[in-house]
Amino acid sequence: MGERSTLNSNNFAKQMTFKLPTTLVNHLEQEIYEKLTSAVELGAAEYNGQWAAREAKGEKFETYEKIVGYNRRETRKVYYYNHHRLQFMNVSFAQTEPEYKGQQTHTDYYRPLSCKVNYQLCKENAEAQTKHSVGLLESRVNGHLTITDEITDINLELGNGYFIEGFVTGMTKDAEEFKIFTKMIWNYRYGSNSANNYLTQYVQFRSDRRGARQEGKTVLQRLTEAEKQVKADAKQAELVAKNESKWARFVVLPDQINRWADKEIKKHTKSLTPEGIKAAKEYTEKRYWGRVEFDKEFYIQNVERELKVAKHYKEKVQAYLNNEPAVRELFGLDCNNREHFKTAIW
Repeated sequence: MGERSTLNSNNFAKQMTFKLPTTLVNHLEQEIYEKLTSAVELGAAEYNGQWAAREAKGEKFETYEKIVGYNRRETRKVYYYNHHRLQFMNVSFAQTEPEYKGQQTHTDYYRPLSCKVNYQLCKENAEAQTKHSVGLLESRVNGHLTITDEITDINLELGNGYFIEGFVTGMTKDAEEFKIFTKMIWNYRYGSNSANNYLTQYVQFRSDRRGARQEGKTVLQRLTEAEKQVKADAKQAELVAKNESKWARFVVLPDQINRWADKEIKKHTKSLTPEGIKAAKEYTEKRYWGRVEFDKEFYIQNVERELKVAKHYKEKVQAYLNNEPAVRELFGLDCNNREHFKTAIW
């Protein structure tokens, strides 16, 4: 949030933009973090118990009933690859057993074994929620200030409950005093009612300015700017929250692309053998009834180009295998799917 003034300080010389004191910001963030991690810990304990019970019974997957038509249901396996309630957890999955010699194993997303809370992701989410809530409060107070006003004191404190209240004292350019009274009230949405399926904070505000009035066009300009900023902050926070739901799919991309590259390399290498070229020639003649002549040189050039691409991805993706911090560094609003990842590592 940047450097902030301390609570009830008188060092406000030439301060024209309101910033919530650090002590209150830290209180909000810590409260969200503690409540969020508690909710996720309960969820992790529930899943661990559920999966342990399944393993004890010798079952490799769970099922659920899905309505697929009028008065008709289907039994389907639960697929945990992008399960919405696992976003704040690190989950270990079973690996498939090879069916033949040389076959590569892969992650069995139908069979999670255990999970641990990802406290770093919880912290990042708490920080994002705090930034959003604090930004709204600051915009509300700053909406009562003009660019020529100076803040002389901040008297805000935690109330007996989920709110911050008090007033900000200021002085106009003509040395007239004013006070901005404000109250920030917050509550929590839990579980499926929240934006992240565990816990999110939402806030409401009351504020008014008493004493010296705001004068001139700067009032309208400031209010308009504040309103636009509130909307922009809210929209950005919503985008960030929605984007976080894509992380579970994104973090497994290195492993997926590595396996894809292996298959492509194997396929194209085989296609360049005499047998592979012969098969391609026979396929072309059969498909086009002999009306199209097989261009061996053109075929080899195309396959070699595809082979080169697969080898390139194989080489580049190695730096991201089992390296979640490196993958996290790439992840963002502009890089959140397979094609974005492939472009980023190219």
